[in-house]
Amino acid sequence: MTSTEIALLLNNDSEKIIRIGEIIGKKIKKRDNFEELNEFEKTFIYIDIFENHTTDGGFKTFFWDSAGQFSHEILEAYERIGAYKTASIIYDAFLLFKEIPIPKDLDLRRSILSNFKSEVWNTLDQEFYDCSDNVVLLILDFIKNNTKYFD
Repeated sequence: MTSTEIALLLNNDSEKIIRIGEIIGKKIKKRDNFEELNEFEKTFIYIDIFENHTTDGGFKTFFWDSAGQFSHEILEAYERIGAYKTASIIYDAFLLFKEIPIPKDLDLRRSILSNFKSEVWNTLDQEFYDCSDNVVLLILDFIKNNTKYFD
């Protein structure tokens, strides 16, 4: 039995997510460098990054920080697990930039963001927090259906 399969046996879904994040995290040698991960593990990490940033500070914080460089990968990750409502909200955030793809360059992204009014972010943040997608269950189902690609 793999470490991921053992993690999936934990009683609490949050504990499952934390443990799987720890397992995958050990493969990441350098911050924001996911070369050692396969596409399934990257899906988990991208969702984890987005969830952590938006929980701690919303969309503005996400795009302002280095995590914003993974905007498109994060959108794809939500689509991959079937969180289509969340993906739609993320895409709506992209449209605010009036330029796609979202710049990976931190300074350029910050320059664009400095022109936005905070009300725009408040609306998107609220939509995200109210979203009916159960991301925890969707990501756990994704992992269960693809356990051979984890560990």
